[in-house]
Amino acid sequence: MTRDIPHGLSVYLDLVRFGAASIVVLSHLWVLAFPQHPLPWPGHSAVVIFFVLSGFVISHAARPELGLRGYLHHRTARIYPVALGAAVLSLLLSAFGVETMQYAGTRGTDLLDVGLNATFLAQTWCNVALPYNGPFWSLNYEVWYYVLFGIWCYHPSRLLLLVAVVVAGPKILLLMPVWLLGVYLHRKMTILDRRTALWIFLATLVAGLAFFWIDAGARIREVMRAVWPEAMDLTRGSNQFVGDFLLGLIVALNFLAAGSLGMGLLLKFEKAIRYLSSFTFSMYVFHMPLAVLIWNGLGVHAAVPFFGLLLLGVMGMGELTERRTKWYRSVLAPLFLGTRKAVRAAG
Repeated sequence: MTRDIPHGLSVYLDLVRFGAASIVVLSHLWVLAFPQHPLPWPGHSAVVIFFVLSGFVISHAARPELGLRGYLHHRTARIYPVALGAAVLSLLLSAFGVETMQYAGTRGTDLLDVGLNATFLAQTWCNVALPYNGPFWSLNYEVWYYVLFGIWCYHPSRLLLLVAVVVAGPKILLLMPVWLLGVYLHRKMTILDRRTALWIFLATLVAGLAFFWIDAGARIREVMRAVWPEAMDLTRGSNQFVGDFLLGLIVALNFLAAGSLGMGLLLKFEKAIRYLSSFTFSMYVFHMPLAVLIWNGLGVHAAVPFFGLLLLGVMGMGELTERRTKWYRSVLAPLFLGTRKAVRAAG
């Protein structure tokens, strides 16, 4: 189903995407650079925002005319250059024996752990971190949501869908309703009157801040842990799934209101917002291994040069991967579409 995203909402989503990526980075590295001034950055909540946003955008991008091959082509060109870049960084840090740090994950068995993450099997029925890159866990989730959604949209085979569900495993499936909130919002989006939209927008901002401030997701998790301790231990990264869904509802309502408000003020800053948002995937995936390299490998411990080098590293990796998606798409086109269709698509 094709539904256009209002221009102002598109810019707003890019701003939210960049903001969420920045929060994730700061949640991992602030305490490292500023240990005397701790701040509780809501990194997990930012991941929930990413899931809702991802479902919304993928529902928009999954046009019927693409077909299954076209859909796989676009997703692979978007995901794999960044994923392989992260894998290469992990292997290089491992080869030089760089010491890991908090949130980066253990080195593990290196090649096996990298292989499981490169094939997005590391969070299915196991819990294996990409060496030096703990945040990579959510990309394993995202890719399986792409797979399940692609089967449902383009190849609705119950058997194939069942196989994919079994392989993905319960942990990933627990957070899929959060991702599907974005899909539902995109497909059912409606225009509210401006007064209602403004009240919903403000209410969701307050509700989101309150949800984080009282750490509602963790509180719900601890209540559930008291009842089902073994089950909650098994869910690991998904053990706040009830709270995550509630936060996802708040985020989805915020996007709904933003779409109705038009967000015209942001259009004045569109060029800057679009540029910054073009690095968000790279910020998320590359910040931890680059931080390990700069802090432990190069020994840069002063906050200003540390974050300066990190920014340069993220931008460099982004230029090689995320911002070259169209080029990767053209390179991969013959593999997914065949030579004739690839030439036609390029034209």
